[in-house]
Amino acid sequence: MLSAPQQGRKLWRILRALTPLEQDAMLYLASAIFAIGQLFISTEPDYVQWAEFAVIPYAFIGLLALIASRNRRMRESRHTRRGLVVSLLLLCLMVPLTVSIAQRVNNVPGVHAQDEVAVIERCGDRVANNQNCYLDSPHTVGTGAQNFSKATDAGAFVPYLPGMIIFGIPNGLTIPKPLRDARVSLTLFTLLVTILALLLSRLSADDRVRLFQFVIVLPTGALPLVTGGDDLPIIALLLLALVLSYRKQPVLAGIAGGVAAAIKLTAWPLAFALALVQPRQANRFARFRYGTALLAILAPIIAIASLIDPKAFFVNEILFPLGLTKVKSPAESPLIGQKLVGIFGGQLHLVVVVVLVVVGAEAALLLYRRLRPKSPSTMTGYIALVFFIAILLAPATRFGYLLYPANMAVWAIILHKLDRDLEASHSLTEQESERDILPTLTDGAS
Repeated sequence: MLSAPQQGRKLWRILRALTPLEQDAMLYLASAIFAIGQLFISTEPDYVQWAEFAVIPYAFIGLLALIASRNRRMRESRHTRRGLVVSLLLLCLMVPLTVSIAQRVNNVPGVHAQDEVAVIERCGDRVANNQNCYLDSPHTVGTGAQNFSKATDAGAFVPYLPGMIIFGIPNGLTIPKPLRDARVSLTLFTLLVTILALLLSRLSADDRVRLFQFVIVLPTGALPLVTGGDDLPIIALLLLALVLSYRKQPVLAGIAGGVAAAIKLTAWPLAFALALVQPRQANRFARFRYGTALLAILAPIIAIASLIDPKAFFVNEILFPLGLTKVKSPAESPLIGQKLVGIFGGQLHLVVVVVLVVVGAEAALLLYRRLRPKSPSTMTGYIALVFFIAILLAPATRFGYLLYPANMAVWAIILHKLDRDLEASHSLTEQESERDILPTLTDGAS
């Protein structure tokens, strides 16, 4: 009988042997099953509404992909996969998003988006009126976007870094209401950055489609974009930083990583870790240039925001996410960290948080010593594992954050194909350096 690792490897080989369209069919049909699950399990009205729109398209497109995989002409045409992806982009993202925004504009009863949408918009409103985004004494958490009332979540915590402000600014402008919804700017930004990253990548057309699926059209992208979307710009920017790293453009990669890090703390693990694995160049300063570019974007933004009102920044960005304020984060899950905080609450709350942080840091260090990531792809895989551990142990978290390790795991697998090109490039660079040095040594000897 095969052991669990052996069974896993056998299953992986079977999946790798499938054609791209057969893999697509499995992903789309699995997405349909996930959407059905949302219909029966989710307690979030906006999640349920998205699922009502998405179930049939995922199932139908999944069957079409399976049929197309049996037709040689359709299987060999690149337009087949792209056409199916575009169809899902429209049916599982654009249509439900448009309907949700229209319902909000017309004050249809119900919650039409997650609480982060209104929180981001209130932050943008304050900045548009020359006020600080962060409140000194916030007293509520987000309650969900039901309409465009300026009073919604006006006293809420803002657990986002200053870069998130740009997505709330449109709500303070005199533009049509539908365009003021933060999800519009979040979605457009995510689409543009993702497409730019894929166009710049040196991957095959099949691999580009696979990345687009996970970032945009599968439930890892479509569901959060329709219901909230604040994590997707970070996902897109981190992908861009990875692509630029493989193109040996450390300054541009650092800028992309810095922008992501200035929007949300969840970008920090991968954004900073990439500084350790920037591909070597002739000048040997790739890591330094990446890190300098990242800090040149991040440091001034954080400094300005924290100096305006240090207390407000500390309360919103540190205490609230760690669950150390009287008003607790609405992020809930039955995961280890949150369960332990619930059991050993009260006076032991801070102690439990510290212990969880120490345990998580120790696990991350042990993984690093074992894996020794040396390329952008292996570092991305390592961060995916660390992210998963952090989500399990975090005192305030939710299942939605799993989209980070899910995307990163896929990126690590696909981008690993570029490591061989990097190694070949490193060898050529070293040979060229030796050729440059030899004449100098010869001249000195003579």
